[in-house]
Amino acid sequence: MSEVKLSEIFLNEGIKDFGSALRKAVREGEDYASLVELEYVETPEEFAETLKKFLRRYESYAKRYKRKRPEEKSLDDLVNLVDKYGVRPVRAALIAHALVKSSRPEEEERIEGGE
Repeated sequence: MSEVKLSEIFLNEGIKDFGSALRKAVREGEDYASLVELEYVETPEEFAETLKKFLRRYESYAKRYKRKRPEEKSLDDLVNLVDKYGVRPVRAALIAHALVKSSRPEEEERIEGGE
């Protein structure tokens, strides 16, 4: 694993995309389970399993609240970051993005048409 460069992790679009989705799921969908599960993952396998569970929950949430789903490229970004830096800093960045107030106005608006 490479020396951790926090800016490369925290400023990554995949982290931002998934962090935003997690933020919406927690605040609007009250999906605290995903946040708690993510907090305790340590291995890449556990991280992958937790992401799978989150995306399964988020799918029904996104349909109900007409929210955009994380993009495939964002998932690829997360996997690459975990391979490069390990689970802990990626997990920390996701949780941090989920718990801060968004500075992007579009984050607070529902999308039209459900996609």
